[in-house]
Amino acid sequence: MVAFKTEPPLQSILHALADTIGTREKVLLGELTDSLGRRGFGPVILLASAMMVLPTGMVPGVPAFMGVILLLAGGQMLSGRHELWLPPKIYGIVLPGPALRRGIARAVPLAGRLSRWLRLRWLFLVNGFLSRWMIALILILTSGVIIVIGAIPGLPFLLALHLVAFGLGLTVGDGVFVAAGYGIFLPAATLAAHLSGFL
Repeated sequence: MVAFKTEPPLQSILHALADTIGTREKVLLGELTDSLGRRGFGPVILLASAMMVLPTGMVPGVPAFMGVILLLAGGQMLSGRHELWLPPKIYGIVLPGPALRRGIARAVPLAGRLSRWLRLRWLFLVNGFLSRWMIALILILTSGVIIVIGAIPGLPFLLALHLVAFGLGLTVGDGVFVAAGYGIFLPAATLAAHLSGFL
């Protein structure tokens, strides 16, 4: 079991997002990334991929927008940046507040269960240059596919599963979840290719 001295990282992220969204009907994408503060790329990857796994992923346009975020994250990781920078036009993308609130409400109990299993371990997969380079390349590849064919029902969900694992691992420092992301990537990508007609 994880013994966090303060609020567990996942719950802290969800609370920060919920505070930012509040009761508003519309929220800027950049406001959500700003609410994550200086936490590195892990929470950004987790946020963008989780929004495709949760019901928010069924909102038209959300997978493509999240794909752009992930593409930027991957590119900036490769360039050596430690935090995400968003161009003004992407920062100003408007997202529906009610759908975001529903997604967070569903994520809270799941975050509580996951936190029992998350811990610092296998840090060579979290902080190692080669591993982060591979994660960045997978981010770029996956996000490119999501942007192009993400409107096909079910594909964003499949293509986001390994990214959720990467996001969890990088956020908490758990290399086991990073390894799980690598393990999920090829089967999920192959299945997505079959469903989309590419194989």
